[in-house]
Amino acid sequence: SFVSGLLSCRHRNLMGKTSLVRRRSKKYKLVKKCLVKSILKHFLSIPPAFGGEKKSMHALPEFVWWIKCIYEMQDSDLAKQAVRRLEVDHLKLTYCGIGPVECTALAYVLKHLKNPVGLQLDYNSVGDLGIEQLIPCLDICQSIYLRGNNISDQGVSKLVERALDSCNLQKIALYHNNLTDACTQNFAKLLKHKDNFLALRLGNNHLSASGAEVLAEGLKQNNSIQYLGLWGNKIGDAGACALAAALENNTSMLWLSLVGNNVGSHGARALASMLKKNTILEELCLQENNLVDEDMLHFAEGLQNNSSLKVLKLANNRISRKGLEFIIKSLKHNVTITSVWVGGNHVTAEEIEHMTRVERRLAF
Repeated sequence: SFVSGLLSCRHRNLMGKTSLVRRRSKKYKLVKKCLVKSILKHFLSIPPAFGGEKKSMHALPEFVWWIKCIYEMQDSDLAKQAVRRLEVDHLKLTYCGIGPVECTALAYVLKHLKNPVGLQLDYNSVGDLGIEQLIPCLDICQSIYLRGNNISDQGVSKLVERALDSCNLQKIALYHNNLTDACTQNFAKLLKHKDNFLALRLGNNHLSASGAEVLAEGLKQNNSIQYLGLWGNKIGDAGACALAAALENNTSMLWLSLVGNNVGSHGARALASMLKKNTILEELCLQENNLVDEDMLHFAEGLQNNSSLKVLKLANNRISRKGLEFIIKSLKHNVTITSVWVGGNHVTAEEIEHMTRVERRLAF
């Protein structure tokens, strides 16, 4: 990358003599040819997509190095030429040591892509500064995944500000970062004003009930989001109640995850009541909470009046056979449910054997 930078146009004045300029021009063309050839060779190694799956490229560390070299050349024509044959739906750059410097180079090159792409940068060192450096290429991103990148509310503010003006960006995943309730104001604004936004995943952060309540206000004015993941936070009953109220008349949400959020009876009752009115939700994930037998009575009533839910996940709570009998009884009147996850609760092996014979949709 040092040689690429030295040969770039911005350092032309360093080559004083005409003979040196000619020599530099020759080397520049050679380096440019080498970079394009290496990138194209990498693209040709991408396996084809199978059975309707999206075509994905898992980039290797040398790909990032080539991108940095192209950036150092500061030649937009070279950047366009390098990615003109990159025809993938998803670009995966996990564990590639990507920090703010690499983000700058990626943005410089990827903004020249012809078609929108999903950009996955999980487990790098992007940080808030890296988010700012990625902004020039966010218009070409359909989705951006930034798991485990030490991103804070400040980085989210920059990301959402750009996302509001981007037609293509529809999915954001920021699980396992340093986000607090402060970031939910930005996401609520995104939900209210971006009518093609599809998925928001904020698992394993530091969100509480107040953050969930802010998100709920955004959801009330959104008719596009299909996936909301808040697992591993601390929204509790108050947060669950707020989200349940927002989803009663929602017409787009297909999947909601509140795994490991300290949801108890009040939250369970609100979510069960929501199921009576909601006609679109297909999967509700409530594993690792504080649900008990009495809560199952409310879910049983909800399931009897619901015709959209396909999967209900209740594993690793505090439910005994008594609570599961309520669910079994309700399933006799529900033909939509395909699976109810109930493993890791307070039931014996003999009880599991008996209940699975009675109702095969129970998954232990």
